[in-house]
Amino acid sequence: MISSVKVRNPPSSSSLYVFICMGIFLLCMGVLSLRLGSVTISLSELYRLLFLGEDSLSLLEVPHSLLVWDLRLPRFLLSVLIGAGLACAGVCIQGLFRNPLVEPGFIGVGPGAALSAAVWIVCSEKIFSFLPPEFRGKESYFLQAFAFGGALLVSFFLHLISRREGGGFSLVLVLTGIAVNATVISLLGFLSYLADDAQLRNLTFWSLGSIAGATWHKVTILSIVLIFVSLFFPWLSRSLDVLTLGEAEAFYSGFQVKRIRNITIILSSLLVGSSISISGNIAFVGLIVPHILRMLLGPGHRTLLPASLLGGGLLVSCADLAARTIVFPSELPIGIIAAGLGGPFFLSLILKAKRKEGEFR
Repeated sequence: MISSVKVRNPPSSSSLYVFICMGIFLLCMGVLSLRLGSVTISLSELYRLLFLGEDSLSLLEVPHSLLVWDLRLPRFLLSVLIGAGLACAGVCIQGLFRNPLVEPGFIGVGPGAALSAAVWIVCSEKIFSFLPPEFRGKESYFLQAFAFGGALLVSFFLHLISRREGGGFSLVLVLTGIAVNATVISLLGFLSYLADDAQLRNLTFWSLGSIAGATWHKVTILSIVLIFVSLFFPWLSRSLDVLTLGEAEAFYSGFQVKRIRNITIILSSLLVGSSISISGNIAFVGLIVPHILRMLLGPGHRTLLPASLLGGGLLVSCADLAARTIVFPSELPIGIIAAGLGGPFFLSLILKAKRKEGEFR
């Protein structure tokens, strides 16, 4: 394999500055997330709750300790991990289709994962009623596997269509994504008709997205997935960089295009499926974050992939904080905020692209 293909990036000092800024903002967001909510915690008390032992806390601070350690901290970490996973999947899929306007939710990969999870929630209770409760329903380990399978199936389906159209992104792919989304909405409606009251609440959760059910167990699962995918970053960065030249050029440069394509689809589907099986369908993260980072850091995936982890985590943690504080004491589904930000952002990208082509003035 020829490894001399490089995509030009800004100077490393600029990239380092962007990484440091995102890290500082993410740290600030973590402090705000732990402080704000139904009970506001001061900075000095937060320091004691996080870094001092329970023996040094007063009786009044013990409930606050439980609030921080059992609810707010796992929720913040889970929002960071979900954002990192979705943004990283967006970078991979955009690199695979060689188009910065592709997003897992927009082309149906995210809804496919959400539909698979919904099917498991509704049907597993009836089909596998003989199994223990931990193997059925929302809390089952098989939920992540089903969501991954749904995302993987849609990804391969879309890529087969893309190849028939000559590779890359096309109008047919866009229409296919719209058809997949419409089908998912229809099937979710049918599942809602079959579901009982508890299952119906869970299906609403999958449709709108939420991180309210964060636990350390979910944080652990998603951390393992992200660490596993991160091990492929050196290989992915070289492979996605060379794919920007086109599949034929990559093949004649000595790269195994089919293997690059299959592994990228599997890894991005794993990220989307595991994230959405926990949080529900949160769209546009995989569009907004890669696009902004590409403007700041350049198109090279060597910096774009690790930066997407920080950028996605920052965006979703901000959205989650807004979701639980804007209409306090109620809570907005995070998917509403993401769609509210992503829709206008996507429209601005389309208008910008059209202006470059001279169709708008």
